[in-house]
Amino acid sequence: MLHFQNIQPSRRTINRVYYNTQQISSIDYLQQLINTHIWSRIKYHAPPPPPVKQLHEPSCQVTGTSSPTADYSPSQLTDAIHRNQMESKYLTNIAKYSPVYHGSQIQTSIWPQLPLARRASVMVLLFLGKMGELRVILTRRSKKLRAFSGHISLPGGKADTLDETEWDVARRETEEEIGISADDDYLKSHSGFTIHKINTLPAYLSRTFLGVRPCVGFIDFHHASNKAISSILLNPGESSAIFSVPLKDFLQPKPRRYELKECLKQSYIKTKWGGIPWNLRSFIFPIHNPHEVPWLESIQDLSSEEDETEQDMEFGEKTRNVWGLTANILRDLAMLTYGGAKHFHELVGEEDLIHSLATVGKQMQGRPRSEFEKTMTNNRRGVGFDQVLPDHEVQRLKTLYSVI
Repeated sequence: MLHFQNIQPSRRTINRVYYNTQQISSIDYLQQLINTHIWSRIKYHAPPPPPVKQLHEPSCQVTGTSSPTADYSPSQLTDAIHRNQMESKYLTNIAKYSPVYHGSQIQTSIWPQLPLARRASVMVLLFLGKMGELRVILTRRSKKLRAFSGHISLPGGKADTLDETEWDVARRETEEEIGISADDDYLKSHSGFTIHKINTLPAYLSRTFLGVRPCVGFIDFHHASNKAISSILLNPGESSAIFSVPLKDFLQPKPRRYELKECLKQSYIKTKWGGIPWNLRSFIFPIHNPHEVPWLESIQDLSSEEDETEQDMEFGEKTRNVWGLTANILRDLAMLTYGGAKHFHELVGEEDLIHSLATVGKQMQGRPRSEFEKTMTNNRRGVGFDQVLPDHEVQRLKTLYSVI
């Protein structure tokens, strides 16, 4: 079992060293640093962003469910990157990423081939924070939900019809959970921003045997003087809290020179599920965050803080734990975003496992779940994927997923 942790160093110490070294005594000079973006680079130790050229439609948008040009506009995204600058330049890496599917032989995802009851997607909604850093919107699932109640998650859910694409599902669920309209024309005319579709990652397998595709979008505010979303409205039956955190804090292993900005602690365990290597990641964030944007900070939390979490004895404050599927998705996206092409060949998601279960193991066949799926969902001892998959296939999957 492989395990490591990354603990956040003291920002106060880093700042003190910086001030003493540079001998900053002028407010004007400090403002100049901020205006020229030097300060944010010192704080983030950001690698050089990729050059922003005219983007072309990535082949990975072809999913077999709809025309890839319906939602994705490379020219509009390029314009948005030029207009926003700062870490928005890293969106180029996400847009250029071409997913690798089953055995590197299939160019489309298994997702459209799954029965309706097994299709799900989540929205990874990015925007620029106060210091120009890419942030991702997260929610806390309502205690009223039967599955994963109280967990930190990305907005999303199951497909309603066979005609819905991954993007359609993610946008609809985002509107239902947090009130951001799925109609871009409405957002542009009434709310002053647009959500650009950047890319869709390969499918991940949830513990409830759903194929989950993460859809990555970017909130592009049209007016620099009004970077806020006033239409957010939490659905008490779906979400009880909404907040944001820096995407870069999900880099794992953490780059040697990068100081975690808001994440208090990262942890990672290489464990097994049904005999297959499985990644169990955790990212701890404080509930009270001075770096939060005002338009999210002002949203009423529908869950009392006493109900949200106990006092974290390690940090002396109340915290939120981003773990499980959500943590794995955001870690993979962070590596693609900030690492660029050198990470494009790495395994993302569980397309191979889903493909094997659906085509060889005859699982994920619709509703209701099979007896095997029920026992696996309950994590019953002695039950493994070898009960529905041949030995050679299990061994192939073990080798495939043994890499961090």
